[in-house]
Amino acid sequence: MALTICAECGGKVSDKAFACPACGNPIRQDQPRSPWAQTIGGIAGTYISVNGIVMILSGVAAFVAFAAIMIALIVSS
Repeated sequence: MALTICAECGGKVSDKAFACPACGNPIRQDQPRSPWAQTIGGIAGTYISVNGIVMILSGVAAFVAFAAIMIALIVSS
């Protein structure tokens, strides 16, 4: 971790900081990797990967399929 000087107030700021702790001047401007991360991050307050979304959706689909089979077995008895 290296310290840099804030261009706004002259205070010491970590190179990993997003903003100066003294004045709030933005230091780093990280760009999201994809538009999905930006949209989902804004909604949920955290970032979720596309792989995570696929796993969640496939789990929901598997649960619905299992529930449909169980309901069909109960109704046919």
